[in-house]
Amino acid sequence: MAFCFINHCLWILGNERTLNNSECVWKDLVCDARNPRCLFDADVDECLKMTIIAAKKELDQLDDLVNGNRVLFKNEKWKVLFSDDFRRSFGKLTSPRLKKVVLNLLLKLSGGWRPKNRSVDVCCEKSSQLLSKFKAEGVYIICSVDIIKEVRYIQVLKVWDVLHLEEIPKLTKRLESIFSAYTDDYISLCSSKCLEENLEVPRSWPASKEITRFSYLSNCEDDSEAIVNPGDGRNYVENSKVSESLLLMKFYSLSRWVVSHLLSGKAFDLPMQVTDEQMDIVLFCKSSFIIGRSGTGKTTILTMKLFQNEQDFRVATEGITEAESNHIGDAEVVDNSESSKPSVLHQLFVTVSSKLCYAVKQHVSQLTSTSCPGNLSVEISLEDVDFTSEFNDIPNTFVEISVKNYPLVITFQKFLIMLDGTLGSSYFERFLEAREGSQCNHISTTSVALQTFIRLKEVTYDRFCSLYWPHFNSIHKKKLDPSRVFTEIISHIKGGLQAGEGSDGKLSFEGYSSLAESRVSTLTKQKRENVYSLFQAYENMKTERGEFDLGDLVIDLHRRLKTIGYKGDQMDFIYIDEVQDLSMRQISLFKYICQNVDEGFIFAGDTAQTIARGIDFRFQDIRSLFYKEFLTSQTSGQQEKGLVSEIFQLKQNFRTHAGVLDLAQSVIEILYRYFSHSIDILEPETSLISGEAPVLLESGNDENAIVTIFGGSGSGSEIVGFGAEQVILVRDDIAKNEICEYIGRQALVLTIVECKGLEFQDVLLYNFFGTSPLKDQWRVLYEYMKERDWLDEKLPQSFPNFSESKHSVLCSELKQLYVAITRTRQRLWVCENKEELSKPMFDYWKRRGLVQIRKLDDSVAHAMRVASNPQEWRERGKKLFYESNFVMATLCFERAGDTMWETLAKASGLRASGDQMRGTNPEAFSGYVREAAGMFESIGKLESAASCYCDLGEYERAGKIYLYKCGKMDAAAECFTLAGCYIDAAEAYAKGDKLSNCLSVCKKGKLFDKGLQYIEQWKEHVNVQNKEMEHIEQEFLQSCALDYHEHKDTTSMMKFVRAFSSMESKRVFLRSLGCLDHLLLLEEESGHFLDAAELARSWGDVLKEADLLEKAGHFKDAAVLLLWYVVFSLLWGNENKGWPLKQFAQYEELCERAKTFAKMNSDIFFDFVCSELKVVSKQHSSLAELKKDLQVSQRNKSLRGEIFLIRKILDSHIQLNSSKYDWEDELPTDMHKHCEDKIFRNQVSTRTLVFYWNAWKGNVLDIFECLESFHKEPNEHEGRVEFILNYFGVRKQRVKGNVIYILVNEHADWIRNAGQKGLQRDGKLLTMNSRDLVFSMRSYWQVELVYVGIKVLETLEGLHKSNSNGSAFHQSTYLLHIFEVSKFLLDCQYVNPKDKRKLERFLGISSSYFDLVFPLDWRRSVSSDLISLRKTDLSLSLLEEIINQNLNIKGDTTYWIIGRVMMICLGSRKPVALYEHILTRIQWNPAWKSFFDLFMKLSFNESYVAQGLHNALEDTFRANWRRAGYISPHSFVYLLESLLFMASFSSRNFFTTKSSFIGWLTNIHSTSIIRQSNRQNAIHFILGVIQKILYDKTDTISWIKSSNIKLSDYHPLLSLKLVMILCLICLQLSDCSQLLLDLLSGRDNIAYLLPKKFVYDLLRRRKGRYLNLNPEVVAEAFMSIDDSLLIVCSGNASPRIHAPCAIFVDPAGKSKEEILSVLFPRKTTLNVQKPPKNDDIGTILETPSSNTLQDEILNVNPVELQMNWEVLEDISEAINGTKGLVVDTSMIKNELDKNIGTLTMALADKISCAGKDATVVHEANLAKEDLKLLSSSVAYFSQQIREHSLVMMTVQGVVERLQSKRPKIDEFLNQSAISQESNTGHMAVLESSSASEVGQTSGEKNHVKGTCDDSPVVENQSGGVNTQDARNKKGKGKKNRKNKGKKK
Repeated sequence: MAFCFINHCLWILGNERTLNNSECVWKDLVCDARNPRCLFDADVDECLKMTIIAAKKELDQLDDLVNGNRVLFKNEKWKVLFSDDFRRSFGKLTSPRLKKVVLNLLLKLSGGWRPKNRSVDVCCEKSSQLLSKFKAEGVYIICSVDIIKEVRYIQVLKVWDVLHLEEIPKLTKRLESIFSAYTDDYISLCSSKCLEENLEVPRSWPASKEITRFSYLSNCEDDSEAIVNPGDGRNYVENSKVSESLLLMKFYSLSRWVVSHLLSGKAFDLPMQVTDEQMDIVLFCKSSFIIGRSGTGKTTILTMKLFQNEQDFRVATEGITEAESNHIGDAEVVDNSESSKPSVLHQLFVTVSSKLCYAVKQHVSQLTSTSCPGNLSVEISLEDVDFTSEFNDIPNTFVEISVKNYPLVITFQKFLIMLDGTLGSSYFERFLEAREGSQCNHISTTSVALQTFIRLKEVTYDRFCSLYWPHFNSIHKKKLDPSRVFTEIISHIKGGLQAGEGSDGKLSFEGYSSLAESRVSTLTKQKRENVYSLFQAYENMKTERGEFDLGDLVIDLHRRLKTIGYKGDQMDFIYIDEVQDLSMRQISLFKYICQNVDEGFIFAGDTAQTIARGIDFRFQDIRSLFYKEFLTSQTSGQQEKGLVSEIFQLKQNFRTHAGVLDLAQSVIEILYRYFSHSIDILEPETSLISGEAPVLLESGNDENAIVTIFGGSGSGSEIVGFGAEQVILVRDDIAKNEICEYIGRQALVLTIVECKGLEFQDVLLYNFFGTSPLKDQWRVLYEYMKERDWLDEKLPQSFPNFSESKHSVLCSELKQLYVAITRTRQRLWVCENKEELSKPMFDYWKRRGLVQIRKLDDSVAHAMRVASNPQEWRERGKKLFYESNFVMATLCFERAGDTMWETLAKASGLRASGDQMRGTNPEAFSGYVREAAGMFESIGKLESAASCYCDLGEYERAGKIYLYKCGKMDAAAECFTLAGCYIDAAEAYAKGDKLSNCLSVCKKGKLFDKGLQYIEQWKEHVNVQNKEMEHIEQEFLQSCALDYHEHKDTTSMMKFVRAFSSMESKRVFLRSLGCLDHLLLLEEESGHFLDAAELARSWGDVLKEADLLEKAGHFKDAAVLLLWYVVFSLLWGNENKGWPLKQFAQYEELCERAKTFAKMNSDIFFDFVCSELKVVSKQHSSLAELKKDLQVSQRNKSLRGEIFLIRKILDSHIQLNSSKYDWEDELPTDMHKHCEDKIFRNQVSTRTLVFYWNAWKGNVLDIFECLESFHKEPNEHEGRVEFILNYFGVRKQRVKGNVIYILVNEHADWIRNAGQKGLQRDGKLLTMNSRDLVFSMRSYWQVELVYVGIKVLETLEGLHKSNSNGSAFHQSTYLLHIFEVSKFLLDCQYVNPKDKRKLERFLGISSSYFDLVFPLDWRRSVSSDLISLRKTDLSLSLLEEIINQNLNIKGDTTYWIIGRVMMICLGSRKPVALYEHILTRIQWNPAWKSFFDLFMKLSFNESYVAQGLHNALEDTFRANWRRAGYISPHSFVYLLESLLFMASFSSRNFFTTKSSFIGWLTNIHSTSIIRQSNRQNAIHFILGVIQKILYDKTDTISWIKSSNIKLSDYHPLLSLKLVMILCLICLQLSDCSQLLLDLLSGRDNIAYLLPKKFVYDLLRRRKGRYLNLNPEVVAEAFMSIDDSLLIVCSGNASPRIHAPCAIFVDPAGKSKEEILSVLFPRKTTLNVQKPPKNDDIGTILETPSSNTLQDEILNVNPVELQMNWEVLEDISEAINGTKGLVVDTSMIKNELDKNIGTLTMALADKISCAGKDATVVHEANLAKEDLKLLSSSVAYFSQQIREHSLVMMTVQGVVERLQSKRPKIDEFLNQSAISQESNTGHMAVLESSSASEVGQTSGEKNHVKGTCDDSPVVENQSGGVNTQDARNKKGKGKKNRKNKGKKK
């Protein structure tokens, strides 16, 4: 409808954002207006803006000033500063409209507007250029242009006042005196203008520009010399009172928020404009140190810097400036999830003084309110301020402090309490008194008990003086005052820079004493020692009294911060005011809570004011601390000192005038001269105003000068005393009391210490020098005056020289004097009673012209006195009250007539006095505090009254006051709790809705039923039960139930348990108490069978668990559990010690139950359980059955079954008699299959014993390996871990994430053996920690392993003894196994000494293996089975062990030892592992050392090795054989033969014996010959040795005897061996035959020592003196002694040698195995035996030995024994090639085998052989061996073989030799046939044992296939063969060959 009335245009006024956000037509309307540029912004459009302002003014619509309207404020160009006078005058304006007009005018001026009428300037000399007046409806605003420094120098508009016209001249006159001091340049800069269009804008200049304001300062700023007598001509900017000074007046910046506060009409604090000097510090962005004397504005800077950071942060986080926003939200910034910016700036302001802290807190709060809307401040009232309660809204922790508490302004004590609360357990928890009344685990720092404790137990300086100092040793106190000692303790020993380096946070005696050497020390070393003794006495006394000081708390905080770290809020900025009142260690605490080291720390203070008791340091100390502990602790790299900020000094003083400052500076200069270490050296302070110079009142020596001052006019008129702004300062309380007696209550009297922090208009310093402890030592000042040339002739010329030790008190005296002087703002009088004591200082001041002299008379006294009104007295009283000076505060309140404050001060004074008497006079303490409490109550200070009653211990009375008068339920409840009034306490907590605390009190007071009532009441009032309520309720119920449990009242306990809210809580509780029986009953009643089963499991009740599992339907689990129970009961029940299993009473019943449960699960599982039960039963009757069950367990993957059954099989072996064991001759190829087959046949042998020992041992070793990783999860050995636990009856269970091991049978033997180690009992539950459990299980298996091993060894030893006369192979096998087992066990680290001795004995038995490898009769070691055995790793290891045993014999290594060691080295593999050991032991013999070194490093075929052996033997032979330890003949001859072999090996063809070649075959690594061997020397040496030994029989016999060798056995063998060696040499060197002939047939022959056949064969071709020895003869002779001649022919160098009985070997290109197959051809054995009987189940069947005849032989018909000689003709024809290329080798081999069988049968007839000529029998044996040789060679007859001459020669020789023996063989067979016809007719065809010991070579060994030394014996699998069948086959053979036999 409005649009209908539009004629020309339409204007719409509104907010663009609001219209755009609307969903109606307005959004479209705004868009339409924007496009044609019809949308106008009043903030941007200047014309529109001014039009709006003019319209608002015209319409009187200025209310928008309050709301900060954008139009009025956003156009500000000038910064407007208004003064305190303007604030006062503005406040006096009565009309609100006028106020708005004035403010509107100021805002217009700030926008650049200036009136066109220039008459506004005030015409007054220089001020006309700067001063202006602007009219605002009858009043005038007086302004001037000034320049301030911010980021740049900038012009500002400074508003001095708002006055009526007639008041302006007075102000102008005063300002003119100030402006006249301005420099012309400064006035020019201020007057310069800058216009933008029609607006005037401020000019600015760079901050680097030098701008000087006052002319006299520019002239004097470089003058550093003190002015001795400035006189009256000195220029000052202003000469006025400090309180009236315009230069010292505060100015404030006008802003929209300040406007709101100005219009509110309330008192408020505003952000003050700081000076340029102060602004530099405020804008400094790094951590800084601010030092300034009293009154220089340190606190102002800190406050403004804090405020500035708040403003900057708000702008940065909210993006708001005053010119951009019309609204700013609350100070508490809500964290925006879309922004990563912090919600609040964490700033911390700390000061020591609670009054200053409160003032700063109020100031900061109001500054914040002036910059934030909606926070209009209220008037500040100190009427009822309790500074300590001001921090109640701040939590006692730095963790998650509320945003509303920032910026944090607290006292240092509050800081310590908050830090203590941040670190978990409080420092005060160690004190019982502090813990009383606490309802939780940790002390609440707000608790009444803790606050009372701190109040009564903290050692302050006053308490130190009154309670401690009198009790110290007077010797130590000599020449020390308590103030200095307390300072040393707090500032240095406990609070110094070095104190933190000690382990206890305190400086050690040595460290403290060393401070005496410091340049800043004023204490001698002796005094420091006395101080430290006093410190130790103090610490001991403090501990006994249960008290503490701040140093203790700080030390503890440092310790905890280092240990657990700081977890609270990190501060961004920290401001520390009055830093001089803190120790270094206290300051160091701040480094933990702020990481912003570079920018975040601002320290402010003045070390000239360090008169606080216990504090002593300089600002340089803080700077050093900051560098060492703040910078270096927060950064990784080394800090450079340049990174530490310089110290800012504030020089301009705003508190007093220049006269006072000059006097104070004169005192400071003396400190600089004598005590520079105790004060920071600064530039002198300045003041812009002059003032009256301090006055020295001369009264002569009138000691009643104070009476003169206050004695009245003498006219009898009423005495007028000092006013509220005047004070008398004295040295100490003694002087104070003395003066108070004179003047009564006419003036305030304070000590210097008391006045610190206070300011007065006038100060009378009375009798300071007269009461000084220096007395006449003040005369030392004349020395200083003389140094400065201020000492004239009128002054004393004789004075003491300064001595730091003598005048050390001067430092504190000067500092106190400085503090006293700087307490005045205007007037200072100094009055002394004794002129001679004050004269030095007075002369000093007079000489410098710093004081004026007045004669003290009535007129002067009258002028001194100034009256004050009641309000002034009240305000002064409050200041004194808050400084805890209650006596003087009381005086002020009396003068003010304020009874309430007077009573409060008196009560506070009484309480303070009582505190001082608490330790010395308890009765007086009680009286004072009780009286104070009554007075507090009388004036309504109820909390103070209650606090007093708490100090008195009257907690019930205090509680009633808190409850009924204060309404503080928590405090009341705590007091009732401390008083033991638990019902009242619970009721108080209930009223305060503190459920947790209420129930805690009920619990503490045993009010269980009452607690239940409270729970029900809360439940009624709460509709929804929250988790917190449930938790509180549950906790209480549990505590009640627990109490009943402790009193053994389980019925009541279960009543409370049943009241628990859930079954889970019941479980947890009953479990925690170990009441598992009750819990199990609850579970079972509830039908929770699985939970009940788990419970039974938890304490190891297996049978109960199985029963419950059955009820739950878990049959499989129940069966497995019973099965396990049966197993470990068999192992450990009835005091059994593990193995073997032992039956117990319930065995049968439990087995049946297990089967029943298994059957109910499945048939497969039933079969498994049955098989497992069979494993542990006694049902096995045979080894075969055990083996069968073992296979079943292995298929089922049952580790338990496998281990148990292997052990049973092993036990069966051990229990059998040795006669039940089979004797096995050969090494089987597949040992596993061989042993399994034996067991299945119920047969045992040594191999099966060792096989199952190794199997069982392997399982045990697996167990050990599993135990190493027992704790790992997951465990790769999980199955074995389960077996081990089951074996020992242990159950693994996880409880609360931790694994525990439950012991089911606590009486098990292994648990008893473990003792109590690692066992933990919790009710029925017995557990063992994993470490001790593993140890016990390992110990058991270690013992078991050793025990079983020893049993195996004993069995092997028995077998060895029972077969002591058996074959060398059998003996060797036993010894090797004994070695294997004993060595393994000895290598274990867990063998006890007794068992170790047993094992060492067994190991010693195995060492006899040496005699089997190297027998005296060397031929016994030459067999294929022994050679195979020697090649095994076990044999090689045993030989190396024998070497070790020989080398480890105590004493020197003898030739005897060397001989045996070298035999093993040459006859086995090289002992590489023992190389160093052997070399070390034989180093005494260079020859043997050289040989051994060459032997180990070079190949066998190197000539140096042979030469080395030659040298060693030659050295040995030359040695004295009669000495003990000489080499045995056995060893020597072996080595001699080895030398011959090595020497002979250099030839392409050489002769040796089969035994020698076999012995050396292991060391032949290459078939190449030895190069450059000196063969002749070695042979000649050997010949000489042989000749010596054989001819010198006496020495030889003695040598043998001395070697402990049986002479009768060995002498013939020795002779035979040497003769054989000689024979071999003779074959190579024919000229040696004569020696052999002499030995065989000479006068001293040794033929009687040799075999006759051997001698006969050697001599059979002798002709006279010629022996005619050739290879054929030697071969036949060697064959006769079963050690064949062996001819080595290398390659094609085969000689034409006719030696049918010799063995020819060509090693070229052949492996050892191929060579051995030639030496030991494969055997064919007809093994005819009767099947074993199997009629005895459960017994081990014995099998006959392969080396003995069968007990039963085959039943054969007597036949004629005949040989098939035709086969020899077939062989001859095949060799000669007459039969063509086709050879039926199979037929030839069969016929040869039949011939061998015929001869074997004949030779087996012992009766027939016994009646025959031995020669014939020998020929038959030789013939049989020849036939074997042919049989092994015939299979390789081929064209290629026939072309090989050497093989053909050998075969042809054998054929010819057999044919030559045919007559004798036929005769032998005929006689044997006749003999057999007379026998039983039963015969067996078996291979003779002798045939197995002599190996035969094949003609072409390099073509032997499929044969190796470890191949099993090939048996004729046809079983028994009837000889009649053989004869028939033989006849068929004859028919096939037809006439071939006839030709032959």
